Amino acid sequence: MGRKPLLQKMMYIGAFIVLLISTLSGCRKDVKTQTTTEEDKIVIGLSLGTLMEDRWIRDRDIFIAMAQQEGFDVIVNNANKDSDIQFQQVKDMINQGIDVLVIAPNDSISEEKCVKAAKDKNIPVVSYDRLVENSNVDVYISFDNYQVGEIMAAYMIENVPEGGYIVVNGSKNDSNSEMINEGAMSILKPYIEKGKIQVVAETWVDGWIRESAYDFVSKQLSTYTEDISAIICGNDSLAWGAIDALSEAQIAEQVKVAGQDADLVACQRIATGKQSLTVYKPIKNLVMKTVEVCAQLIKGEEIQSDKMIYDGTFEVPYIVIGVEAVTKENMDDTVIKDGFHLYDDVYQTENK
Repeated sequence: MGRKPLLQKMMYIGAFIVLLISTLSGCRKDVKTQTTTEEDKIVIGLSLGTLMEDRWIRDRDIFIAMAQQEGFDVIVNNANKDSDIQFQQVKDMINQGIDVLVIAPNDSISEEKCVKAAKDKNIPVVSYDRLVENSNVDVYISFDNYQVGEIMAAYMIENVPEGGYIVVNGSKNDSNSEMINEGAMSILKPYIEKGKIQVVAETWVDGWIRESAYDFVSKQLSTYTEDISAIICGNDSLAWGAIDALSEAQIAEQVKVAGQDADLVACQRIATGKQSLTVYKPIKNLVMKTVEVCAQLIKGEEIQSDKMIYDGTFEVPYIVIGVEAVTKENMDDTVIKDGFHLYDDVYQTENK
């Protein structure tokens, strides 16, 4: 009789242990599910060739904010204009488990190895603003660089229909530089052939270095001071260098200068009459489209592009973002209205 209650007690204890183990197993399963969900969060690798110009800092900040709004994590690396560093950074991001690579190459040719490294791991690649050549990226998203050149040249022809021009192109290793130059020359060529304008000097500035633009323009002014009427520059930083050279020669008021990027200091120069024109490239539109495409690539969806572009070996999808001319007359209706710059910052006024 004494053993029966003991046996029943042992059975109760056994049942309790089984129930406890089951409960704990369920808890562990829930924890694992939560961890897996966190691990499955989409991670975008953003590889930037440089952060030296203001616009790239803006690209980075807007990209992080927009990606996080969509629930994506972002790993950002800046190569400081060094292709070897960019390649190592891309490999590190791949090892960290990125789901898609967005790359603005330091060098349009050298960074083909970055794309290959990603594709070898089945990671889709977006060529951001600058095209990585010969690499067959999944998609190239950029502004209409050809239109950028057209806008600068058309402005100059309208305002300086005759005289000597200097052309200060961007870096040769940036495919955008050639597209901008092609766009500008498509407008200038008829006037050059008619002898109405003369391109007295032209250069390509490695690394988009402002001081190099200054040195080149200074050298040309020592020979062509009386003949220079207009300078077309690859971006606003190069325009800054050109304007410094013109100011030193005391002829800044006599020469029209155009650039692109709508940097704050360039807009300030336009407001004070030191620079004639810049081309506004709405970065938020570029970033918004890029983040959208990243989500599509990860889902395996087909990308709809505006056109195709030849990267030197392959035809790749090209999504084009529009641009706008910015002058003293339309400053308020472009960059300020769009929130790209604040009125007080452009006109350097103090809030009352």
